[in-house]
Amino acid sequence: MAVNTHKTEMPSLHVKAYAFLTLAAFLYAGNVIVGRLISFQIPPGALAVIRSALGLIVLAPIARYQLVYGPKPDKRDLLRLANMGFWGIAAAYLFFLVGIQYSSANNAAIIIATNPAMTNLLLAIGWHVKPTKSRIFGIVTSFLGLLLVFSQGSLMHLLALRLSPSDLLLLSNITSVALFNILGQNIMTKFSPLVTTVYTLFFGTIFLIPYGVWDAIHGVWHLSWQMWASTLYMGVVVTGFAIFVNFIGISIIGSGKAAIFGNLNPIFTILLSVVILNEQLMPYHWLGMLLVLGGITLSVSRSPRPQG
Repeated sequence: MAVNTHKTEMPSLHVKAYAFLTLAAFLYAGNVIVGRLISFQIPPGALAVIRSALGLIVLAPIARYQLVYGPKPDKRDLLRLANMGFWGIAAAYLFFLVGIQYSSANNAAIIIATNPAMTNLLLAIGWHVKPTKSRIFGIVTSFLGLLLVFSQGSLMHLLALRLSPSDLLLLSNITSVALFNILGQNIMTKFSPLVTTVYTLFFGTIFLIPYGVWDAIHGVWHLSWQMWASTLYMGVVVTGFAIFVNFIGISIIGSGKAAIFGNLNPIFTILLSVVILNEQLMPYHWLGMLLVLGGITLSVSRSPRPQG
């Protein structure tokens, strides 16, 4: 399967893509925090079905005109969309929701920060789309900035990190998300980002239902308004609109270049903590954020050869 790697958009379209990808990162920012808060309040399989279904319920009416009057998927398209639904919705959600229960906050944040590297690695191995040197340098710079933030500027904190089996689930989540975005880039040559999102949520929900129902029956529920509010956020905001606006950005500049914007997630989380929780920014926060922003700038810099 070929990935469309040649981008000829005008600069204004690139700016539009960067704006949508930044918005997606902002919407994703609370996902890890919310996931940890409700990880033991609702069975992960049930939560995965609910958040996927909520995203579908919100976006399907908006996409109605395009679904009725736009291009119709053939059998091959449906298989590709179903494949996206499996990896990007069903597998990714379950890996995340189960892994986040037992992984430390720092471990989870560091693993999630590897998404740009994983996306470009998959593009290079599976689609023979090699990243530019500036993109590689940008990814490394941005990742080092996040490591500085997560380790609180202390080498001892960094060395004290220990991987656990649950961290492998989060790494599987990152791999699934990366594959999802790459496949989405290809299918969006025919379908709009909105239609692509709706179809993948539809198939992802179908894949999740069997395990979700079983988990809902056998799992432990702790019903509270905070749980339902968090679930609504994960379903409507993260699963619905964040995936949609992220796909808009990918459709313009490609999955390889777009992936680096995911490193804005923890930056927005830190800034929200300052605004909402009155937490203070330390010097290592400022330096780390500068490195992240510098890495993103390097990654999206123009290159004379085609990009992934």
